[in-house]
Amino acid sequence: MERTLNSILLSDTVRERFCIGLLLVVAVFAYGNTIVNDFTNDDQLYVVNNPQVTHPTLRALFSPNKFSLVFRPVTFGTFALDWKIGQGFAPGFHVINLVLHAIVTLLLYMLLQRLFQGSSRGNVLALAAALLFAVHPIHTEAVASISGRAELLGAGFLIAGWLLHLDDREVPALTCFALGLLSKESAIVFLPLIMIGDYVIGHWKSAFRYLRAAGITLLYLAVLWKVRGNHFGILTLSVLDNPLISLPAGPRILNALRVAWKYVGLQVYPATLSADYSYNQIPLYTAWRYTLPAALATIAVVGCWIWTVKTRRQGLVLAGGIYMAGFAVTANVFMPIGTIMGERLAYLPSAGFCLLVALAWNWLRERQRTLAFGVLATLIILLGVRTLVRNRDWKNNDTLYSAQLGNAPGSAKTHQNMALLYLNHKQFDLSRKEFETALQIYPLGPRALAYYGVLEASQGNYQEAGRKMEKAFSMVSRENPAYDEIAVNLAALYMQTGHVDGALDLLNREIAESPEYGPAWANRAVLHYRRGETALARADITTALRLDPTNRQVQTLQQVITRTN
Repeated sequence: MERTLNSILLSDTVRERFCIGLLLVVAVFAYGNTIVNDFTNDDQLYVVNNPQVTHPTLRALFSPNKFSLVFRPVTFGTFALDWKIGQGFAPGFHVINLVLHAIVTLLLYMLLQRLFQGSSRGNVLALAAALLFAVHPIHTEAVASISGRAELLGAGFLIAGWLLHLDDREVPALTCFALGLLSKESAIVFLPLIMIGDYVIGHWKSAFRYLRAAGITLLYLAVLWKVRGNHFGILTLSVLDNPLISLPAGPRILNALRVAWKYVGLQVYPATLSADYSYNQIPLYTAWRYTLPAALATIAVVGCWIWTVKTRRQGLVLAGGIYMAGFAVTANVFMPIGTIMGERLAYLPSAGFCLLVALAWNWLRERQRTLAFGVLATLIILLGVRTLVRNRDWKNNDTLYSAQLGNAPGSAKTHQNMALLYLNHKQFDLSRKEFETALQIYPLGPRALAYYGVLEASQGNYQEAGRKMEKAFSMVSRENPAYDEIAVNLAALYMQTGHVDGALDLLNREIAESPEYGPAWANRAVLHYRRGETALARADITTALRLDPTNRQVQTLQQVITRTN
């Protein structure tokens, strides 16, 4: 008997190690090629040009981001550590993202094992769901984009806290919950999720346990309210990024439900993926014939989920609960967020979708075992290959924006990004065409108009450049992330056309309002040097290099001043 028991235990141990190894191998197989990628898209805002990362202080980390107002000290803290160690080496950031995704996959596997431990199918379900989660292409933006780390950390800490809650380790669980909140706001759904989990296993904790989790939630909301200047939402939401804000509450919610079904479509069939769904890629409607079907379908799904709760169908309760709770904060239903749609936002909710697929697969397994495992293997291979291909789109901005042009042709921002790409490559005719398309879709885009002005200046059309850039500057507010670059580019045009005093006034104001914006210091250094004010130029060079040691313009100017003196 003892020998038999030891054999069983050994067999379980070997099986568990095999499952963990398999999950790690599959996760690395699907996302390993992201390691060679560069900084892309929002990485410029949240990493490369973010003083919270490049010049971190404790006070800066525990302040909201200057432009987006996101409050994510843990996420930015990890970026700052990566930046310090690797000196801005992009592959180092990608390695950490890959490791985090693998950890989240393992945590999900462990969580589902615990929640289904009373069922004979528990381990198989947990493994199937985790394998699907490891390779799903909709996660590409969260893993392949460095700034997507907020999703990885938020989900990872939430699941870790959930596991610790099940083990009755309350203090570590609440600590993980707090770290999740400081990584990504969407971790706020921790309390409803642990309650759903406790219902599924049929073992409620004491009421004080839930009250203390609620206390952490309320404390976080109070802190978030305070650091954001006594409000929760983003003050300067852009119609370009989230067209839903142009609608009254009722139509906004109905259209948000239509967008929610687009996420479902990408979960089921992730053939066409995009990093951009902004104006006007997703048309908005006020007519009932367009909005009512999605609303009725949503009501039907919620009704079915309530039925599963009443009939204690634990697997379906858990899958639906994770999916709906995961999207609760980001669905633009309760309040508008910074974007109409983003595939990164599906990272945590997709755990519920993967579990739902695993439940359907297990139904097949109990009837046709060989066929079922063949289907699962085929799914994992197909999804994994699709993910590998999609990861290549995120190699750099050239590949990403080129892919977006085919995947989101109706988006003004997509055409704007392509115009900037062509401008950087001095393909002026192609750049002009893309700027005109972007402004045709969204005429009120100040960044597209301003850089159209830069294009005109590069071709010697200074009068037209000035008209476009001054109009763009009049359209943009200080809170807009594009304000600094538009102001500095306008000052550069003034310098180029001999309006030195106007350029100096604009740069002085920009530096006073945004002292951490390196290009302003760099341009003023050039201006001082041209005016013969060498000492002032040296001082500005020192500050510009402190803010951005890689600025070639400033490095060249410093060498020129050194040689002439």
